[in-house]
Amino acid sequence: MSLFSATSNFTRNDAPDFQLFRKSESSDDEEKRSKRREKNRVAAQRSRKRQTRRADELHEAYECMEQENSLLRKEVQLLLEEQRRLTDALKAHEPLCPVLNCGMTSTSRSTGTMSPEFMSR
Repeated sequence: MSLFSATSNFTRNDAPDFQLFRKSESSDDEEKRSKRREKNRVAAQRSRKRQTRRADELHEAYECMEQENSLLRKEVQLLLEEQRRLTDALKAHEPLCPVLNCGMTSTSRSTGTMSPEFMSR
């Protein structure tokens, strides 16, 4: 008696049935593997779409921020020009200003502070 028939209830005549079972098992494994690959392919596709969408959103946000930054830089330039014009106007007005010339001493005028008697008015 062979080891195969001694350790199991199979006989030599049952061997083709066993091979059919193994083929069916391997086709089940192949089917599972195929389903798993398909699920993985779909998941990878979704992941790539999410990545692309996120990159597009970031690029759009970048463009908006660049545009806002440009506008803010222009506004800063305009405000600096306005400050310069107002400073020039103040400097031109300072020697002619009766309010500044009447109560300030020469030291308080150079430091930009006003004398106490002028502040009480």
